[in-house]
Amino acid sequence: MKKLVLIIAIILLSGVLLVTEAVLKGFDDDEIIVFIDSGHGGSDGGAIGSDGTYEKDIVLSISLRVKELCENSGFKVLMTRDKDYDLAPKGSRNKKRDDIHKRVEMINDSNADFYLSIHANSFPSKNVWGAQTFYKQNESLSRDLAVCIQNSIVENLQNTKRVAKMINEVYLIDHVKIPGVLVEVGFLSNINELSLLKTNTYQQQVAMAIYLGLCEFLEKNY
Repeated sequence: MKKLVLIIAIILLSGVLLVTEAVLKGFDDDEIIVFIDSGHGGSDGGAIGSDGTYEKDIVLSISLRVKELCENSGFKVLMTRDKDYDLAPKGSRNKKRDDIHKRVEMINDSNADFYLSIHANSFPSKNVWGAQTFYKQNESLSRDLAVCIQNSIVENLQNTKRVAKMINEVYLIDHVKIPGVLVEVGFLSNINELSLLKTNTYQQQVAMAIYLGLCEFLEKNY
C-alpha cells in the first residue's frame, strides 16, 4: 500500500455538490485490513420494510459498495458474508445464536485492524428516520471511528442530525476484540427512508459516507 493516498470524493446530493478530501498516512504495516460484517442473511432477513424489503439485502448491497471503495484505496477487506447466506453450521438448532457467534469468531481470528458491522433499523413509529453509528463503551478508538463516520453521514447525506452513540448488550459489539462500530444505515419502517435505501444512488452515497468517515478516522489517528 502507498504511504500517502489522496482521495477526492465528489458527491451530488439534492443539487448540492460536496467535495471532501481525505489524506491517509498509512500504517507501519503494508496493508490496512478492514472487516465488514453485513448483518443477517439467509433465513434471517433482519428488519422488514412495509413492502417486504429485507434488511439483509439492503445492507449486503451497501457493504459490497464499501468493500469496493476500500479496496480501490489499497485496503484489504474481509467479509463475514458476500452473498445471501447465514453463518450458522448445518443442522444448527439455534441458527441466530450460532450465526452471531461465528461472526464474532471470524472477526476476532482475522487480524483485521477495524471492523464495520452494517445494519438497518426498524421502529414501531413510522416517523423515526436517520442513520446512526454505535460504538462499545470505554473503547476510545471505536468511539473516534464512530464519531468520524457519523459526522460524515451527517455532512454528506444531509438528512439526519443523529450523533454517534455508545451501546451495550449487543453480542457482536460486546465480544469482538478489535476496534469497530455498528452502522445502522436508516429505518426500513420509515417509508421515505426505505424508498431511498432501495435505490442504487443512495446506497452508493451511504457507502461513500461510511468510507469517508473511515478515511477521516485514519487521518486523525495514524
